[in-house]
Amino acid sequence: MSKIDHREIYFPKSGFSTGSLCGLAMATMKVHKSEIVRNQLETAVRLFLNGRDRSSVITLAGAATGILDTLVRNAGHEPFVDYARRVHRELVGHTPKRQSYFHHISKKIGVIVHRHMSKNDPEIVELDLEKMASDALARALADYIKINGQDEPFVKAYFQWAWNNMDGQTLMDEYLKLPENMKPE
Repeated sequence: MSKIDHREIYFPKSGFSTGSLCGLAMATMKVHKSEIVRNQLETAVRLFLNGRDRSSVITLAGAATGILDTLVRNAGHEPFVDYARRVHRELVGHTPKRQSYFHHISKKIGVIVHRHMSKNDPEIVELDLEKMASDALARALADYIKINGQDEPFVKAYFQWAWNNMDGQTLMDEYLKLPENMKPE
């Protein structure tokens, strides 16, 4: 590895700059939040499909969802949480508050337990990490494809896994039977 000059270098046309910490090159650049999300989800799917750390999958997918929710709304589409609230209204008769339902879903799929611990929370928790990781990815990817489509290899790979492992044909048959107001926009 070549020696890096410790002085700040800035490339004004690209927005890219480098600095140094302990002799290692540090780079700063402008990054669109959608690129951060893509990297988080690509890593999460790779970990998931390779049978790796499910807790990291849940954390990465949860972080991506936090960004995607706003990106999807900004693009004029219905985020997963709003679709879930709409389904809840159709099934139960009332629409839960957005923030509390977002929290409820995040708690159900393990995002909260992976992100927070208050002084009264138990140190040992019982989790179905496989299901939670799959559900966290499904929620995040549902929002991701609203603004990016489903052509990227990591998206196709997860959906192929889901089709093969979750009886995709039966799920599709059930989906097609739903009334239009119960389907995502």
